[in-house]
Amino acid sequence: MAETSGPPRESPRISVIIPVFNGERFLGEAIESALSQTLPPYEILVIDDGSTDGSAQLAESFGPPVRVIRQENRGEAAARNRGIDAAQGDWIAFLDCDDVWKPEKLALQAALLSPAVNCVHTNFFYFGASQGTVDVSDVPPATRYSLGYVARRNPFRISSLLVRRDLDIRFPEWTQDGEDLIYFLELARKCEIRLVREFVTGYRVHAKGQSSRPDMLVRRFHALQQFLEGVADLPVAEKDLVQREYLALMAEQATLAKYRRNWQEYWALRRFLASWKGPLPAEAKPVLREFIFPPLVYRVKDWFDALTRCDADSGSG
Repeated sequence: MAETSGPPRESPRISVIIPVFNGERFLGEAIESALSQTLPPYEILVIDDGSTDGSAQLAESFGPPVRVIRQENRGEAAARNRGIDAAQGDWIAFLDCDDVWKPEKLALQAALLSPAVNCVHTNFFYFGASQGTVDVSDVPPATRYSLGYVARRNPFRISSLLVRRDLDIRFPEWTQDGEDLIYFLELARKCEIRLVREFVTGYRVHAKGQSSRPDMLVRRFHALQQFLEGVADLPVAEKDLVQREYLALMAEQATLAKYRRNWQEYWALRRFLASWKGPLPAEAKPVLREFIFPPLVYRVKDWFDALTRCDADSGSG
């Protein structure tokens, strides 16, 4: 069930915006999922951000309602903003070129629209290199859309969003790191938001995704700092909370990176936390205190643990 019920009086005009840069491999699947919606989109704008592969030609082969807009390579933020400016619908649904929607996604979101609502997002599942779901239904809205929670737990994904086209929020083009998080924080600050409980947005995990970079969280933190410095109407205490929650996220991710033996990510995060001059959250202190053995020691340990599990499974059989 969705969070609230009651269909709108008339079907909304939804413009789908798909930014793409050399995304030919997955783009067709994304467009097909938009075209397969039980509530058909008013238009699908594919913003080709200077691709050198066949992305634009592939998108053009679909014909209406797919429309391709080409620009020089300026990044995802600029591509999404270009799509917002060119859109003719009343609502904007973002879809990354490597993500997919289930057929009922837009219809479920449209059922939650009202004059008071200006953003609807969905629970989502991830697929590809790993599988699972992210369910924020049980988090109270007051917590779910607080800035600290958004910074640390992030209930959103770009491809899960449906927003009013006339919102005064744009993606920051001065950075290509964390522009999505900054946009989410602005939504949480300014919007009345609703949630579709169903898992109808698919987030693809693959090696070429931005989240695969070992220093991704560090780069995003620097962008987050710059954003917070420029927000004049946000109290200092709230800014400090956002930073602290993000630092706690970095500490948690460092621990995960250790157990996954992703040493590049681990050391990128640990070195940054060690260099941080301000107060650190409690989650960071164990990371900075722990002793790390040479990688060979962990390889031997993992081999021995796997051998022990194998022997135990054989004995139980």
